[in-house]
Amino acid sequence: MEQENASSGASSAARSSSSDIKTLAGGSAQGGAVSLSLEQMTKTLVEKSNVQQWYYFTTGDQDAYEVLLAPGGQYGQSIVFQIYNSRGEELWEEKTKGDGSVTVSQLQLTPKTTYYVALVQSIGGGELTFCISPMSDGKAAGLKGTTAAAQEKKPTDTAAILEQAGGDAQIQAVHFPLEQKVKTVVERSNYRLWYCFTTGEQTQYEVQMAPGGQYGQSIVFRIYNSLGEQLWEEKTKGDGSMTLSQIQLAPKTTYYVALVQSIGGGELTFSISAGNTQGASVSEIQREPEQLEDLIFEEPFSLDETQIMFVSNKAVFVDEEAAKAALAPVAEVILAHPDHPVLLAGTTATDGEQESCVQLSSQRAEAVKNLLVSAYGVPADQLLTVGLGYAADPFPRGQDRDSKGNFVESEAVKNRRVVVLDANDPTAQAILNA
Repeated sequence: MEQENASSGASSAARSSSSDIKTLAGGSAQGGAVSLSLEQMTKTLVEKSNVQQWYYFTTGDQDAYEVLLAPGGQYGQSIVFQIYNSRGEELWEEKTKGDGSVTVSQLQLTPKTTYYVALVQSIGGGELTFCISPMSDGKAAGLKGTTAAAQEKKPTDTAAILEQAGGDAQIQAVHFPLEQKVKTVVERSNYRLWYCFTTGEQTQYEVQMAPGGQYGQSIVFRIYNSLGEQLWEEKTKGDGSMTLSQIQLAPKTTYYVALVQSIGGGELTFSISAGNTQGASVSEIQREPEQLEDLIFEEPFSLDETQIMFVSNKAVFVDEEAAKAALAPVAEVILAHPDHPVLLAGTTATDGEQESCVQLSSQRAEAVKNLLVSAYGVPADQLLTVGLGYAADPFPRGQDRDSKGNFVESEAVKNRRVVVLDANDPTAQAILNA
């Protein structure tokens, strides 16, 4: 089997440990900004939507700096990190990715100058740990494995299976030793469990994944470096059989593992071991990495009520001509790629029974399909449709229910939609195989 190289971009540079993280709330305005120390990991909670927290820091003699953003367990939402000068002018902006992984950016700043930081989240609240550090060698350090929130657990019998839940985010990753079999349950759709491990002197490693009894669903196993960059991905086959992969990693380096399932939940036992298993019995279960064609939609394309509006509780367009106009660029892409099947996935707001919402969203997906066929001549057999309602929706959703369970119409409009994606997209495959 051809080995896969996941060592690119790994870093073993030093970074403050979790015991050095300082919890510090920011000021309510730039004039009341709270002082930050360079190289100090700072943790805060952005509690209110569109309310900024303000900090300030002063650069040293260097002009090259690294900004590390490590969100908590919130998903599908991004916290924005903005840098201002003393005149109140915004100079730079970055945001977290909304998937729990860290974001590391490199900036050039004026030496011995005071800058201001504003943190803001447009929807809801979220936890963020961040750090601004000078770059002495021109290389980003990123996150160090010792920031893991949970202590490593070692069973007395090294052959025993360790049942261990993962952390909610990369900065909260739970450490596990090499050779140890770890058992966990991925309980929620699109919710990641984070772990970390540290390699030894070797560069050749083997990743083994053994799913539980769920079938037709795949759990995705991803490896990240300390900069929050995804280096490698594999998934279980959805038929109960094990998956064994060989990868190349940098020695004495901390890597991070994220487990995610797009639909439903599932059980997984996994391990990472040094060396390569030899013998025909192992080679029989190995396969070459699957080569996928380029997707015609790199990201799922969402047609919500701002583009296509349906009559309430019906699969009838409010304005069919406006719907045609919104579908024109979609049809153009599909017609240019006649060999690519396309999935139209309908979703609804969190309102009513899931069964009836599945039926309504399926009918609306069919309505979009019929309009693409009749108005633009898209081949009907190129289009697949599915209704997901709200409970099976794998895509980022608006928070249409507040903390008290009240319905929020301004967020619900984001969830009444038909999502267009390449049928070979991993998310589409998970939906179709469910």
